[in-house]
Amino acid sequence: MSAPEKHRDLSQLSELLAGHAAPVSAKPKKAPKLVAPANDNKPARPSLAWPAFERLAHRGDYARAFALRHWKNMNFPGSEVEVLEEDNLEPEVTIEIRPSEAELLGAIGWEVVDRERWHETGEMVNIYQANPSTETRQTNRNGGIDTAIGALLLRDGKLIRWGETKKGFALKPVERPRAAKGGNNPSRSESAIWAYLKLSGATSPLTAKPYGKPLSAEAAIGDMYSPLPREAPSPKDKSGRFGVVEARELLCEFGVDGGVPFDRLPISATRCPDSLLAGDQWIGGIKKPKPLGEISSSAGREPEFLRQVETVSYVHYLRRRLREHARVLDLAITDASAKSIGMAMGQAPAYAEKRGPALIDAAIDSLIAIDETARGAFVPAEEKNAA
Repeated sequence: MSAPEKHRDLSQLSELLAGHAAPVSAKPKKAPKLVAPANDNKPARPSLAWPAFERLAHRGDYARAFALRHWKNMNFPGSEVEVLEEDNLEPEVTIEIRPSEAELLGAIGWEVVDRERWHETGEMVNIYQANPSTETRQTNRNGGIDTAIGALLLRDGKLIRWGETKKGFALKPVERPRAAKGGNNPSRSESAIWAYLKLSGATSPLTAKPYGKPLSAEAAIGDMYSPLPREAPSPKDKSGRFGVVEARELLCEFGVDGGVPFDRLPISATRCPDSLLAGDQWIGGIKKPKPLGEISSSAGREPEFLRQVETVSYVHYLRRRLREHARVLDLAITDASAKSIGMAMGQAPAYAEKRGPALIDAAIDSLIAIDETARGAFVPAEEKNAA
């Protein structure tokens, strides 16, 4: 190797080799293969949770929607959503917060002088007369700061008292559920009793007649209400007991059963002015029954299973009356479509989609005609006519 070749510059050797070498064509990269399921499953079409009910609600048929929901609640007790009355009201109505606005401003000396309607909400609001008040601060024994403004007392910025009662007890801020309206005394007033006694048409219980159209051939009340017989005095009961039959005969002899006018009584009698007996006395009349029973409030509410048993018995009665309509209603409270309901009732697939809604409406109408509890008072929706 000669000297010039020994010191030859080889920095451009890579470019020379690349120029004399044949270009190699790069293979195109294949697109990533999409992973497909082994079967031919397709994504399911979105379906309604309760097609029959949503169809009725969409077209504004609230009477049939109410009856269909009633049928579902009877077949599946406990599935209904109970909305409490207090949940439908505003928090200001269901929650009692003390002090109120008037009490809070009255504690610092402001007085209500008038009322006006607020133009933004349309509500009546108070108009106050401002009264300057001084603020005093002092350190309590716990190291905090007590601030007094009028009757208000704040401890470290938190209101702990806003006034005092007549007996000197401190009024503390409270936030609690509002108590039920109305008095605690369930007894009727004297005016209500007099209003009932002055009603016309009252007859004597001795001349009352039973209901002329019995609901059933069987006796509704057994012999537990048979008239008590007469009992002679005994060592255990020295007074004995006057029989009911004898007592009624005696009343009829004196003419006090209501069948003889007062001025024609066989014996002389004096009519006294009407008056109410003092104390707790039984007064006949119409009275709203107690929620816990008339016999004793300590008996408790009716067990839940009794209501369910009665409901199941009533549902069996309705099924016997509804016949084929009961099957349609059972399908209508599920996620079955109108087409599937029509096919289940024997219609052809091409005709079932058209006939299904009519079958559901006919079944609901039959339920409304039989069951009074499935009826509701609703305003008919306005029908929109196409232009």
